[in-house]
Amino acid sequence: MRRATRWLGLALCAAALLPTGLRAADVKQVNGIGLIDYTRKPDFKVGDWVKYHITGENKSGARDDYYVTLIIAGEESFWGEDGFWIETWTEAKNVPPMGAATLMSYDIFRDSLPTPHMLLYQRKSINESDEHGTPIQVILRRSPASLKLRTPYDDAIHMNIDTLGSDTASVARGVFQVLKVATIQGKSTTREIGDSTEYSEIWDRRVDYMSHKIPITSIVRESIETKFTQRRWQIGRSTDAPPLRTIDHSGGEARLVDYGSGMKSRILPEYMNKPLPGRAAAPASKPKTAGTGKKSG
Repeated sequence: MRRATRWLGLALCAAALLPTGLRAADVKQVNGIGLIDYTRKPDFKVGDWVKYHITGENKSGARDDYYVTLIIAGEESFWGEDGFWIETWTEAKNVPPMGAATLMSYDIFRDSLPTPHMLLYQRKSINESDEHGTPIQVILRRSPASLKLRTPYDDAIHMNIDTLGSDTASVARGVFQVLKVATIQGKSTTREIGDSTEYSEIWDRRVDYMSHKIPITSIVRESIETKFTQRRWQIGRSTDAPPLRTIDHSGGEARLVDYGSGMKSRILPEYMNKPLPGRAAAPASKPKTAGTGKKSG
């Protein structure tokens, strides 16, 4: 029977730097696939890295304070499709470092809605190693049920994206000229519980300070506010429903610490920690001018 050593606390948070529902002393592993800037051609290369300091607090006083490092750990042609390994390390005080790696298809950069479709471009993951320390690669397949759906991703999540114009952002690495981008995404659910109907909403509001000088993510700074509200009424008496009450309300931010190139993977073996032969990074693109747009997924 194969024994395995699992990297501690692995729980994927694919959508953003800052997870919702802050819980002190319970830092989760962040998955870097949700942090990549898919709106421009991939101009990163193997060894490029970026590091952030994450802080936050919710209404009950629970706090988060940890660091997230992303590394382009390698490239691989898998079943005839070119991909890149994104390695993510989450580190907090008094908690062992948590690492994970995901092979993403380069085809995601050609998708007009990469964020809601993101999980469809995962090809393999590494979350554990065997008794010899060799990483265990797991092929990520879609469930048979999802193959029968018209929309294999969660199309109940509503998203609005708007640019807010140019600004500057000061972080540990220096002062950057940035483009501010606001994102609001939310989801509501209704369910029957006994003789009552329960309605819930969760909203996530983010402001990203973007610069194409930052590799992989383009994020210099990110602020976030998350709110979870709920109300309940007797079945058939929706007119008597009370106002929404706040169940949880949290806020926080991510700030760039540093970035660079030449960092080695701590997960992939040496033979995988290499670029694909003949593949070169795309030239860096210029930031788009400020404007207004909306997307829904």
